[in-house]
Amino acid sequence: MINNLGINTVHVSVDNLNELGLKRMEMCLGRLGSYQDRLIKMERDIQLAKENDIPFSIHLPMYIEEDFEGDYLDVFFLDPDPVKRELSFRMLEYNLQKMKEIKPDYCVLHFAGVYRKRRGPFEDFDDILTSAFERINALAHEYETKILLEYMGSNIRFSNYEDWIEKTRGLSNVGLITDTGHLYFASLIHAFDYMSALEALASASEAFHLWTTKGTGAYNDSEYYQKYHHIIPHVDQRRKDAWAFDTEVVFRRVAQENKPMIIEASTMFRGRAYFYQGIASIISILEDNITE
Repeated sequence: MINNLGINTVHVSVDNLNELGLKRMEMCLGRLGSYQDRLIKMERDIQLAKENDIPFSIHLPMYIEEDFEGDYLDVFFLDPDPVKRELSFRMLEYNLQKMKEIKPDYCVLHFAGVYRKRRGPFEDFDDILTSAFERINALAHEYETKILLEYMGSNIRFSNYEDWIEKTRGLSNVGLITDTGHLYFASLIHAFDYMSALEALASASEAFHLWTTKGTGAYNDSEYYQKYHHIIPHVDQRRKDAWAFDTEVVFRRVAQENKPMIIEASTMFRGRAYFYQGIASIISILEDNITE
């Protein structure tokens, strides 16, 4: 293993990176404060990362157009409505244009959207899906960046992780990022084995998001997700105690890939003390298995 562990900057300052034993950052707007305040913080974090030679990625979008309505993480690349699809492509290109000089290692993009039920016929879905992959790849190539699509099971028409792997295989500027929490929810929604899916996705992915939850409900049906959102991983978390997965087992498997791993968790569960304990517990595994 190598230490390629980083953290989302919403709850941790770039200035604290070294003392926590972390090696990289992922910049994200988050939800704390006004959009302008969040953007200023994000731009400051990017500047600090560059000044200190810290590898970093960006969770899109970073820039939001004034007339955009809805949650800033909403995406419609696979929507039946062509007008809504264009909104997402316009938002993506708008960000890539404004970020051209930032040059992150890669960008993370939500792609599937939330379509848990079939609300009518969508006969040209396969063509729209293929076109969306090709168009995102072309935009990433044009703006000389890498875009990693975050696997989620939230779209009933495109939930099979094997299809995600197949669709991204061979694309020059588009890849996959596996999120341990969203993968857990997908395994509940679509009734597949979590560890088998992780095994398949781990080798196919180019980066990972790390967080966990408790219980057997997904998203709105998850008491812990609704109350605490993303919970910090901690090596003491076990399935027998109702956690989503055995955190140490999952982390060791992901770390074997030697790819970027980003802790994407909040401090809401048990406060900052537990948050920092979780980081330290994961770092300890890396330190016991470090290779140059």
